[in-house]
Amino acid sequence: MKPKRIRFLNVPVDNIDKESLSVYLEELLKNGGQHQIVLLSTKKLFKARRNKDYFRALNEATLVLPVSTGITKGLKFQKKGDVTRYNPYELIIRIFMAVEKMNKTAYLLGAHQDDLKEAEKNIKISFPKLKIIGRFSGYFKKDMEENVVLAIKKSAPALLFAGRGIKGAEIWLAEHKKNFNDGLCLYADNFLEVFAGREKRVSKEIFNMGLENMSGVIYKPWLLLRFFSFLYLKFLTLIYRIRKL
Repeated sequence: MKPKRIRFLNVPVDNIDKESLSVYLEELLKNGGQHQIVLLSTKKLFKARRNKDYFRALNEATLVLPVSTGITKGLKFQKKGDVTRYNPYELIIRIFMAVEKMNKTAYLLGAHQDDLKEAEKNIKISFPKLKIIGRFSGYFKKDMEENVVLAIKKSAPALLFAGRGIKGAEIWLAEHKKNFNDGLCLYADNFLEVFAGREKRVSKEIFNMGLENMSGVIYKPWLLLRFFSFLYLKFLTLIYRIRKL
């Protein structure tokens, strides 16, 4: 089964079940071509609606997979079907497993140097057959960008995994994708820090309840402001359903 691309508030979303995804990832790695994967949250959905470069990056991506309940519930409300929602951490593990199974290579980009080294060590322990052929820490200066891109191109990884410290995130990957060899590229915010043991990932229970964005609200009460974004999303979803968009 290949993904089915649909639109939510005019933003592209791909629907593919978890069993089919692993097979599809292996097909992408086997058949070549450049493929960007985007983990679409509600926050990124709003960003795509106001940022034309980000909107273009999503439209050009091979896979745009929803990670927020607001998106999947909104699509169901608009009668566009039941769309599979992905836990970012579990999805990334699935991607690493596909690359390892195919005996392919990976390049790690992002995070601070110490965290990146620790993340690489722990990834190698978790995926012993995965070949990590390069890494470069994030937060690099603009004049270093050409060297970073050249290092990735020479390494020719099957998976370019980017994390924090990459200015532009998915936009940066989309703009530089033409300079890279065939393979998958993906940006995930704090995965490298999680694998380094620097940060904790959201528990499966909290994620399944759709409360991952409210995690830590006791220590960061301003996160409650996200409730207004939730209301705005509900409003837009209703308007689009009425207009049958």
